Order: sequence, then C-alpha cells, then structure tokens
Amino acid sequence: MVKKFFSVFLLCALLCVFIAENSPDLLPVGTDSEGNDYIKWVDFDVTYQALRDAMDVDIETYEQDLHISWTDILSFLAAKYGGDFSSYRFSDIEALTQELNEGKSMEDLTKNMKSYDYYHEAYSAVIGNFLGLREDGSYGLTAYSPLSAGYWYTESDDFGNGRSYGFARKHLGHDMFCSVGTPVVAVESGKVEALGWNQYGGWRIGIRSSDGFRYYYYAHLRKDSPYAEGLKEGDTVKAGQIIGYTGQTGYSIKENVNNINVPHLHFGMQLIFDESQKECNAEIWIDTYALIQLLSKHRQSADSRTASASSAETGENSGEEIPVPILMYHALTRRESQVNDYTIPAYLFESDVKYLKEHGYTAVTMSELIDYVYDTDGNVSLPDKPVVLTFDDGFCNNYNYATPILEKYGMKAVISVIGKPSEETSAAEYRSEAFCSLTWDQIKEMADSGLWEIQNHTYDFHDTKNGRNGASKKSTETEEEYEALLAEDLKKLQSKLRELTGTSPNTFTWPFGAYTEECRDMLKSLGFKATLSCNGGINRIKKGDTECLYLLKRNLRDPRSPISQLLQ
Repeated sequence: MVKKFFSVFLLCALLCVFIAENSPDLLPVGTDSEGNDYIKWVDFDVTYQALRDAMDVDIETYEQDLHISWTDILSFLAAKYGGDFSSYRFSDIEALTQELNEGKSMEDLTKNMKSYDYYHEAYSAVIGNFLGLREDGSYGLTAYSPLSAGYWYTESDDFGNGRSYGFARKHLGHDMFCSVGTPVVAVESGKVEALGWNQYGGWRIGIRSSDGFRYYYYAHLRKDSPYAEGLKEGDTVKAGQIIGYTGQTGYSIKENVNNINVPHLHFGMQLIFDESQKECNAEIWIDTYALIQLLSKHRQSADSRTASASSAETGENSGEEIPVPILMYHALTRRESQVNDYTIPAYLFESDVKYLKEHGYTAVTMSELIDYVYDTDGNVSLPDKPVVLTFDDGFCNNYNYATPILEKYGMKAVISVIGKPSEETSAAEYRSEAFCSLTWDQIKEMADSGLWEIQNHTYDFHDTKNGRNGASKKSTETEEEYEALLAEDLKKLQSKLRELTGTSPNTFTWPFGAYTEECRDMLKSLGFKATLSCNGGINRIKKGDTECLYLLKRNLRDPRSPISQLLQ
C-alpha cells in the first residue's frame, strides 16, 4: 500500500512538472488593466547550497571570456526541477557550465523549457542586484546581512508558520533572534517607504529597492529609540547603512509597547511586479531563510565597532578609555553531534585560549575590571590587551573541559551560575557528566582554584515560562513588585555563593540578555557593580566611569566565527 501511494505521489509530481513545462498559460502570470503581463506568484525554494554553488560559479567566471550568471544557472535548474530544489545536485551545474563552455548558448539549452523565462524573471527580481562590483573593486556580494557584524544571533526556519495575534495568519518573514540594540542594516540600497508604528510589527521600517522589485520589511525594533538618528520616510539609504536597532516591540495597538516575548528582528522580502501587489491579498512574500544564510557571509560592521577594532588591534591606548572585548561561552562538548550556536567543541575553546595567549591578550576577571574603574588613586592598571572570558549557566562540562585548558595556558575565566539547577544536581543520585549543572562542591573547587571567578546568573529566573523572559519585568507587574521578586531571588544566590566561596558576586549576568534598565539602582543596592548583557560589541572602559560597567557588551562564541573577528 505504501509503495502504491508513493508511486501515485511521484507520478502526480512528475505530471505537474510536465504540465508546467509544456503549458505556459498555467504559470502564475496575469495581466494588468493595460494588458501587460506580470508575475502573480513566486515560490523561491532555492536551497542555500544551490545559491552558494551558483554564486561561486558567477564570481569565478566574472573576468573570464564567458561570464556565467548565477541567475541564469538557478533559473535553468528551477525549470529543470519544476521549482523543487530538494533534488538539487552540483553535477547539474557542472553539466550546464560544461555545455556553455563548449559553445552552446542559454537560448539553445532552454528553448524547450517553457518555464525558463518565468523563473528567470522571478529569480532576477529576488537576487538580480545581489552581486556586483564592491567599493574595493572586487566582484561579489553587494547585499548585506540585515544584522551588523560582531553581534550574535540565531535564527528560525519559520516562514509560513501560524500566527494568532489579531487573526489567524501565516508568518511571512524570517526571525533572527538577537540582543536588544543590535544594529540593523539595509540589505541593499533603496528608499524608505514606511517608518513608524504597526500593531503587528511594532516599530518597523519598509525600504523599496532601487529597481522597485523588492520591498524589505524590518520589524520589532527597539522601544524608545528604534531608528538610526535622523532617518525619516522618503530618505534614500545605502546598502550596509545602519537604519535601526533590534528590540521586541509590537502586538499592540498602543505605540512603543514591548509585547514580543523574545528580542528578535523580523525580516521580510516582498516582490512587486505590479503596484497593485503592494498592499493587497495578492502580496508576494519570499522565504528568505536560505538567502539570509548566504548573506551571513557578508555582514557590515557598525561604525563604532570599526573604531574599537582599530584601537584593539594596534594596542593603542589613550589613557582614558581601554577597549575590552568580553567573550561569551556556554557549553563545551567532545561530540560533534551536540555542536550548536551555544555548544562548541572543547578543542575550539582551547584553540581560542591558545590564540589569545599567542597574540598578547591577558584574561582578566570582572573584579579586576571593576577595581580598575573604581580606582581613583591611579594604583590599579589593566594589561595592554585585556580580555574577559565568560561562561553562562554553569554547566559541569565547563568544569571538566575548560579547567585543564585554563590551567595549561595560565588563563582565567568568569562563570555565572544558576542556583536552582546546581541545588538539584547536588542532591541528585545520578547526573550526566556532559550536560548537568555544576554541583555546589564543584563551584567551591573552581573558586578555590584561582582559575575561575563565580558570578550571579539568578537563583531561579533563568526561564521563559510564566510570561517572563529570563529576569526581565512582566508587563503585568508594577516596578515595585518586580524589583522585590528579583531582589529576593538574587539575594538567595548571593548568600549561597558567599557561604561557598567566602565572597559575594559583584557582577550580575542577565539571562538571555533580556534586561530591565529601570532596576539598576536596586542591583547596585545588592552590591552589583557591573552587569553583563548579550549585546554584541567591544567595551570602552574608562577609569572613574562606573556607569560603563553596566550592560557590558559580549560577543557570543558560536562555532562559526573566527576568534579574531570576535575581538574586533
């Protein structure tokens, strides 16, 4: 029965491809009031690997006698596959390029492909302006990732998923989860057509590409200051220009409200072949998941980060401000199958520490950083190239794998632990040696070793349940109620860690980077002289400026980024 069903399914699929290839009237093309044809629908299902392979051929052949366009390649493959790239093979690109190099033309090779022209027009609208000559004279990607370089993010392949706020609908975009305040850049040059509040997208920006085919939608921008200074509707922006900052606004008729649970950028691309498609039931939204993966190779640095990188790399120090990179680690593993954005191979951590050592960096603790800022007599200094290695959550694999590496290279690190998981692990009869939380005994041993500094990551606020994002304030709480609950939680862990180590933590690490700015005075009253965020960037530390220690930036150590980039 299964075999029969599969055979029928395969036959239907092949029949659909055959009909589309041989019946151009069935392609999603309509006519406007003046009788002109325009495309009414596009399914852009090109995989990342197909995009990357086609782009590489385009770039490699740019200065050769025969320049092979990636749009031509992908359109040919789409016509061949019936738009379904699940069967993509690089050998199909190799065969096409070989025939072109042998003297055949695309016209010859596609003359019997009835849907080739449709796909070529559709794909040209999607990626037609993504490659070109760059400012340095090289040929390559001219479109940028929508998030600035050096800022961590993770993403979700969630295009088409259901959404329920307001009404049942499909999610017509791509979510990039990141810290509040991450700079958002224009993917390509264009004109700002929309800027302001939308109850679904919160503070958002809509930018129309210069050729008019693409409308980019950037949503859920930061509360209070969502946009780049001076940006207004009607402005022309350049590719890579900072246009705003990520946040969690939206899902509210009332302006400037954070009703999105997790900070992220909603990024969307709409295709417009006819102005009637701009805002109507005929809108064409593209699944940009594979495109964003490709554009992640071309991220623009924020101007402030470029300046910081310059000082950090040359070792120059004005005597007033010192650039201090803080690296953010989570779990370590010896199993490749467990690697993800927050779990990296243990050998990669050792490679990082070795790199830092060989390039003259000295790992400092938060206490050393705090002592430098609070010193008014000029008795405390920092090394020429300070760096802070931080670990969040307190996994036992940090104890097992990182400790011998720190000892081997003479480095030290800061670990922010969560109280409740450590309490539960300490009482458990059995625990995983790879992914359990640290026990109280292990925390004490780490503190006594001189290799680790223990800091506070809440006792039991590291959660996304019950309407709260980490330790941030609920919308239903008053400021007084919220501060009382958070203070009680933090004091519980402060007391336990003081009992274990003899010292109270002086730094609070915000879970998930979801912070509440208004409770800074309360944190100070509990003895916290610094807080760590998940906002990416390089810190500028100034002696006497105690406020510079709050919401310190950190660069997430994921398995993809080179360590040199995270220090810039």
